[in-house]
Amino acid sequence: MGPFIAFLREDINEFITNKIGAQSDYVSGANLNNIIDSREGTTDKKIVISIVSIEEDKMLKTPDNYVKVNNEITYRKPPVWLNIICLFTFYTKSAENYEGLEMLENVVEYFQSKPRIDKMNTVVPGNFPDNLEEIRAEFVSLNYEQTNDLWGLFGGKYHPSVVYKFKAVKVDNADVTPGGPPIEETMVNAVHKKQ
Repeated sequence: MGPFIAFLREDINEFITNKIGAQSDYVSGANLNNIIDSREGTTDKKIVISIVSIEEDKMLKTPDNYVKVNNEITYRKPPVWLNIICLFTFYTKSAENYEGLEMLENVVEYFQSKPRIDKMNTVVPGNFPDNLEEIRAEFVSLNYEQTNDLWGLFGGKYHPSVVYKFKAVKVDNADVTPGGPPIEETMVNAVHKKQ
């Protein structure tokens, strides 16, 4: 998941750089709790990407553990498909954080132009994680109570933010157990009782 967040940070940063026309680090990946508690200003006036939740996508779970490879059947544990929910926050120590709305608008524009992210439509194609084929981004609208609960986890100090759910992030590190040739025909030997 680390490479995925690093990819998002770099690609959105390049998108904002191209739009604004000035090179800078506009996006950072960090735990928002650590930033709010920190006295350092390294993330001041930046978009901060924080993972809020990770859930398994059971709709993509496959019960099929057997795969045919080079005319042999091998046993393999199926991959785990994850949905990652991320919070994009404009963080600033300034009392007036209205400039953050424009920065968040850039994040929304990025995902509006790329609801499905793959190697072909990224701003920097070489940064797309090798283990992924595509990622679907879905805007999550939180009501007032959900927003309040979420920011309560971060100490209750609200900052302008948007939430996205990223679907179909694949985790697959299963070993393949050698198998044998596939069963191509069966034979039944039946004995009938005499009546």
